[in-house]
Amino acid sequence: MRSDDLLIEIGTEELPPKSLKSLMTALADNLANELTEREFSYDDVDAYGTPRRLAVIVTGLHEVQPEQKIEKRGPSIKAAYADGQPTKALLGFVRSCGVEDPASLDTLSTDKGEWVVFREVRPGKSITDEIEAIVDKCVRDLPIDRRMRWGSNRTEFVRPVHWAVALYGSEQLNFSLLGCMTGGESYGHRFMHPGAIKISGASDYIDECRQANVIVDFQERRKVIEDAIAKEASVQESVIDWDQDLLDEVTALVEWPVILSGSFDKSFLEIPEEVLISAMKEHQRYFHMRNARGKLQPGFITVANIASKDPSIVVTGNERVIKPRLADAAFFFSSDTKTSLEEQLSRLSKVVFQIELGSYLDKAKRISVLSAFIADQIGGDSQNAARAGLLCKADLVSDMVGEFPDLQGTMGGHYAAKDNEHTEVCEGIRTHYFPTSSGAQLPIGKVPSSVAIADKLDTLVGIFGIGQAPTGSKDPYALRRQTLGIIRIIIDNGLSLGLKKCLAKTSDMYREQLGNSSDKQYHFDIEPIYGYLLDRLGNWYQDSGIDFDVIQAVRNSAVGISDLAEANDRIRALHEFKAGDKAKNLIAANKRVANILRDTEDMDLPEIDISLFSQAAEKDLFVALTDAQAALSDTTDYNDRLSILANQQDQIDRYFDDVLVMDKDEDVKLNRLATVARMRQLFLEVADFSLLQAP
Repeated sequence: MRSDDLLIEIGTEELPPKSLKSLMTALADNLANELTEREFSYDDVDAYGTPRRLAVIVTGLHEVQPEQKIEKRGPSIKAAYADGQPTKALLGFVRSCGVEDPASLDTLSTDKGEWVVFREVRPGKSITDEIEAIVDKCVRDLPIDRRMRWGSNRTEFVRPVHWAVALYGSEQLNFSLLGCMTGGESYGHRFMHPGAIKISGASDYIDECRQANVIVDFQERRKVIEDAIAKEASVQESVIDWDQDLLDEVTALVEWPVILSGSFDKSFLEIPEEVLISAMKEHQRYFHMRNARGKLQPGFITVANIASKDPSIVVTGNERVIKPRLADAAFFFSSDTKTSLEEQLSRLSKVVFQIELGSYLDKAKRISVLSAFIADQIGGDSQNAARAGLLCKADLVSDMVGEFPDLQGTMGGHYAAKDNEHTEVCEGIRTHYFPTSSGAQLPIGKVPSSVAIADKLDTLVGIFGIGQAPTGSKDPYALRRQTLGIIRIIIDNGLSLGLKKCLAKTSDMYREQLGNSSDKQYHFDIEPIYGYLLDRLGNWYQDSGIDFDVIQAVRNSAVGISDLAEANDRIRALHEFKAGDKAKNLIAANKRVANILRDTEDMDLPEIDISLFSQAAEKDLFVALTDAQAALSDTTDYNDRLSILANQQDQIDRYFDDVLVMDKDEDVKLNRLATVARMRQLFLEVADFSLLQAP
């Protein structure tokens, strides 16, 4: 059977750089899934992409599907014929199979009788026959938030499409794709090789595009850029402070990367370096450099999309563009520092946090109180926490943040330092938005952690209170990210914090501020919020490889989850224990205990009466449970606690082997149920083991 490589390329106007990787990966994944679903065999599927194209190459694609053996069972022989003539049931089955003569059907003998059966061998379909439907579905299923229309037709895509290529080996596959007829012609670099290029075959695509000044392989292009930037930085006796997202974005902006370096006036280094970096990165997509001591250098490296005959002209142009941005930044910094953060606070009253929840001044006051409340619980300086919380939003009215919104918090930290605020206050302001994304840096220290948690809790409680909790498709206030931030700060920084108390404190402040107006009823109940937080905690653990049943077992323990740092110790210890040799029998015993007690929830079980013990196993288990309870009280290490519980296994097994819990004597039965209940309660101090799935 013939196999060859398949090439699909969609040529477009410039694609959104931050979407290129996800689009090309999704196109390849969709194509792989469709081919697999339709039973076309292949070796591999590789994604390619540049600013002007999305492409996929499928290597070793079989031309034809395997033949399909169809077997469809119809009515029984008894139901198929009456007096030797076909019944309506048989005739209906014949029509459904697309045949005319019932005699062409086979019979199937089973232990339940004989049945009419239709059998057919259908030849596999060719990729040339199926490719249009396959690619059309792949394109329709791409994750595109906003689609564009162009021309007079109703075709929609992320950007207007100008050409399309479809080759199986060297054979052109002709069909309509996004308003274009596919063929074998692609296009080279817009400026360096603007004409059409004939693609000889799918396997020649990468090399022939390269000859037309296009590196179609995203990872290859990224490596070329990375190596060239590092080399240029070395020439400048500097190193690059790598930003992987920026590297990806620049890779998505060019087809033929050319590395250039420029400089700016050293006097701009007096501005906080975050401002310079933001101006270079966010506005110009420049890479900044540092010397061997880590000091920011007055220079940058940029990636052009063309090999200029006179690179100095391009460099001069880039230097000319960055200079006024840095000059503006210097002016903003000078202007902002003429007024203290405290003096700026009153202006926050005119900046709306949320129309129903008040201004940012209202929010700052709540954060201040809550920051001090949290700091008290975790052993931080409550005065510094309160001060940092009060000032943390003041930079929102600064000129610098107005121009560079990504520097919220960062500039507040610098301005606080200029105002001679305590270093903890400065750091608390600077990092109160941390972490800004999954896996991003956390605030360090108890005061910064307090302010960061307080800010996020205030938003969480407020948005829930006005009935705008996130849904499966909408989360306009990024509550999922903020909740994950709370979780990470508490757990990774090892903070012992009663979150329910913090939620209650925040709810009380909102109730005091807003009350209940005649036309609006607010609901600042903490239970739904805490439940949402625990759900996100569970998702976070699952993403880190911990099974859902472990999380549920801890969540449903007698103490539940009130302190995330403590619960983290339990969850991780239980996760490790579950994978060990002792877990299986202990889980089985706890499931048995849960089943026995299922119908006793409404019963008022008596205190255990040792005088009713008639079996040695009863006495031994009672002593073992008493000793285990004392041992559990002596340690807070959950690995030790699990070991103590695991050591009860022999006594538990002997108890269930030798003792009939549901004795005929009612007093004995209730006494034994009380013993079993005590056993369950002992285990529930750590987790509900009955919810665990045996390894």
